[in-house]
Amino acid sequence: MAEALQAERFAVAVSQRESYKTGFGGTTQASERVLYYYAEKTPEAGISVQALNANSVPSGEKTSVSEPEFLEKFKPEPLIYYNQVKPRMDEMLAELEKGEKHLEAGRMDKAEKSFQKALEYDAENLRAIFGLGNAYLAAGKMVEAGEIFEKIMSIELAFGPENKFLFNEFGIRMRKHGLLDMAKVYYAKALTVSEADENLHFNLGRVLFELGEFAAAATEAGKCLAINPGFLIAKKLRAAAEKRTVPAPPAAPPAAPTATDAG
Repeated sequence: MAEALQAERFAVAVSQRESYKTGFGGTTQASERVLYYYAEKTPEAGISVQALNANSVPSGEKTSVSEPEFLEKFKPEPLIYYNQVKPRMDEMLAELEKGEKHLEAGRMDKAEKSFQKALEYDAENLRAIFGLGNAYLAAGKMVEAGEIFEKIMSIELAFGPENKFLFNEFGIRMRKHGLLDMAKVYYAKALTVSEADENLHFNLGRVLFELGEFAAAATEAGKCLAINPGFLIAKKLRAAAEKRTVPAPPAAPPAAPTATDAG
């Protein structure tokens, strides 16, 4: 195990023994259970572990661990990895790739089926959830797309920087399909996690502009430009929004009546 850690990258299943107690008072008994994880090391992120679900697929949040902690707490399980984890991860990945190809080619029914199959391996797989949402939007299934929106909003990991591309694509599709109120909430929540992301400010500004909230749209475009002054489309958005917020000049006072008018 120590030799494996010297490699720049690895992937393996590991186990961890956890002690717990059952019963009360004099009937208390100490027990032990074994928990299984998927562990990987990359040069960029170091070592991380992720729980394996009932399908032996990594699911949920990744936790970073140091090399000493990893060696102390986890036992390698290469047979579980090669016999269970890797084959099922490969099958899930194949469904995800098929779904994305079908989506790109406009085969929405097939895209939906592939993403749904991927979700059978891991119900929380964000790539599959976003993909299914995009397929529903492209097919005009707004009720189903709304359900996916609610699911995404309930998963904090969906708003992390590692899912930025998936997140932005779904938001853009929502706006293009007229789900402006949803997109507004969606981008606003994302900004609570990534406040310094100029693209999020721009996308929210664009949604606000289409909702007719021009002052707020100008503000978001301004925040985008404060982060990236060279964002030319944001400059155009701010100018257009500010033009809409300029108050109309007051009406001219009525002319004094002439002798003829007074009759």
